[in-house]
Amino acid sequence: MSQPDYSCEYPGLVQTDETCFRFSDKSVQENERTLFSNWWREQINLYGTKVDYFVNTYNVLSADNFYGEEPTKVFAEPRKLILAATLNENAITLSKFGFESDDDITAYIHISTFHDAFYTLSGVYDTQYNVVEPKAGDVFQLSEYGNDRPSSRQGKYFEITEKLDQDIAQMNQLGGHYVFLLKAKRLDYSFEPNIPFNDSDAATRFEGISGNYQVFEDSFSGRLSGGENTESQGKKAEYDEYDIDNISREDVFDMSVNDTDVYGDYY
Repeated sequence: MSQPDYSCEYPGLVQTDETCFRFSDKSVQENERTLFSNWWREQINLYGTKVDYFVNTYNVLSADNFYGEEPTKVFAEPRKLILAATLNENAITLSKFGFESDDDITAYIHISTFHDAFYTLSGVYDTQYNVVEPKAGDVFQLSEYGNDRPSSRQGKYFEITEKLDQDIAQMNQLGGHYVFLLKAKRLDYSFEPNIPFNDSDAATRFEGISGNYQVFEDSFSGRLSGGENTESQGKKAEYDEYDIDNISREDVFDMSVNDTDVYGDYY
């Protein structure tokens, strides 16, 4: 195929569709797109914030698609990245339960930056996925932004809900693809493996109390963990004394004097 003629010998006279230079012709603007790519990387590194990024090692082979969960899911060890983020704290959203106040975030990360950080992640991208990209379900922590919060609070955790590589109005100058646009919401923490939400180091610094520490119960049965109250007697020991049928017969109404067979026999 012959190269287009951009000479335009007669200004104002368009002889063919390819007579004059077209700004959006990607075949002749590789250098310009490289310039934009470098510009994006520079802006993110200059004005971005450092985060800890946790890759969700979701595996379709062990997932339970019937219940929509993956019981063996764990998160890979975090790696440091720099994101250019816009944080919308205390965002008001309308749900079926009414108005809810939550945090959401929009962030940019350079495509090459993410690839360089995670293409060596063993057991994830080399076995499960062919493309090294962020995905919904990954988690990142605003570790740099929140590293000096009072009372040992940690930086907030966010779960990615959407990843975009095309938004012509914001990030695809000259039709190029330079960054990923990530949208995330505040992580609803539920003891996901390898997410250090209850920071033990922070707890040590502040006399055993971590600002992110949650009250939870992990004992199998019996008295609550750490409880000091007198342990109650077992149910078997006083079962006969507090049998609901006996109490009903003695303190409410003795239905044995009535014919309750039609109702399935009261007692």
